[in-house]
Amino acid sequence: MAARPQNDDATHDLMHLLLACSSLTAFLPALAERTHRRLTALEPHDCALILRRRNRPAITGASSEALAAVVEERLSDDDQRLAAALERSQLTMEPRLPASWTSGMAWGVDAGLLVVPTPAGSSAAAALVVVGTDPVDDDARRMLLAVVGRVRNQASWALQLAVRLSDWNELAEHRAQAMQNRTVIDVAIGVIMAQSRCSAAEAFDVLRRASNNRNVKLHTVAAELVQRIHPALPETAFSE
Repeated sequence: MAARPQNDDATHDLMHLLLACSSLTAFLPALAERTHRRLTALEPHDCALILRRRNRPAITGASSEALAAVVEERLSDDDQRLAAALERSQLTMEPRLPASWTSGMAWGVDAGLLVVPTPAGSSAAAALVVVGTDPVDDDARRMLLAVVGRVRNQASWALQLAVRLSDWNELAEHRAQAMQNRTVIDVAIGVIMAQSRCSAAEAFDVLRRASNNRNVKLHTVAAELVQRIHPALPETAFSE
């Protein structure tokens, strides 16, 4: 995992964002806006963050609606620069904004593009997209790249925390749902045992055959059986 930002103010700021946002979909635009503020303090720039988790569509957050729309469009077209960052951890720097990136953008002909891979943990990939005028002066360019590197590292740390929290929450939800499904199946087995005077194994086999014959999930068959007796499905109680 990326090292925690050395600046305590940055750490507190990022933690506040994490606590204030209830989902990755809400967190990414907030993080992009924070990154934009840090970059604009040095030079006017637009920026966007892209997060792609395993087996899920990419989500984006941007400092402007125009850039958000362009990034979404480039993602749908499998843009090679975004693919290089998200799939191969390769940085792309274009001194002039490519034609495919200019749709709806207010930046002039001198604007450039920077796409920086941003580590987001073992189950996700991310990239920071920066659009703006490339400084002519070498010292100013080095200073800008240093700031980009710093905010990218801060975003990486926050994204890895956010992804990890989201993974844990989803795992907890899946386990709770699995336990709920198991409860319904157990009740259905009890109903069959009472009605047919059979063993638990025989009752489960009845459910399994019904599931296979109808080509529906075992839980669905069990739920239908239980609801014939009681409209409200049994629930598993969880204590926090």
